[in-house]
Amino acid sequence: MKYLILKRVLDIIFSIIFIVLTLPFILIILLITLFNLGLPLIDIRIPREGKNKKPFYMYKIRTRIYDKDGNSHYNKLSKFIDNTGLNELPQLFNVLKGDMSIIGPRAFICNEQLPEGEISYKRYLVKPGVISLAQVYGGRKLSYKDTLKCDIEYYDNLSLWFDIKIFFKSIKPIVKRILGR
Repeated sequence: MKYLILKRVLDIIFSIIFIVLTLPFILIILLITLFNLGLPLIDIRIPREGKNKKPFYMYKIRTRIYDKDGNSHYNKLSKFIDNTGLNELPQLFNVLKGDMSIIGPRAFICNEQLPEGEISYKRYLVKPGVISLAQVYGGRKLSYKDTLKCDIEYYDNLSLWFDIKIFFKSIKPIVKRILGR
């Protein structure tokens, strides 16, 4: 598809722009994480499914505290960073690297238990996105089944215009998350 070539060019351009604009926030959040949780700062322990189900590590600022048994929890500050999605800003580096796209289906964890027989191959024909159609329709509140429907709708309508529409529709939910509403 010709659009996928243009999409990659736009991903590179916009990821560079967004990295430059958000780098001060990323550095501040990394410093807060260092003083609040210690090392490591980036949580890349769990591989995600990318295009063609190829595993990759999605960069996220660590927000969980792990005990020696592998159980995890948040403290107030790390929960705030996670709830606002500020821990996901390093995914822009995944976009620049080519593992992700600015807009695309949400990346599932490899071997995650998903509804049987409901996963369309279409979701794996494009790179996962930092922003997804499912995010516009409710994000974490959506069931896997509804998220998977959004993935099919995304692929079936894949175009520059649809990506622009999703980007602008995602602004309101992102701002709501950051403001805690």
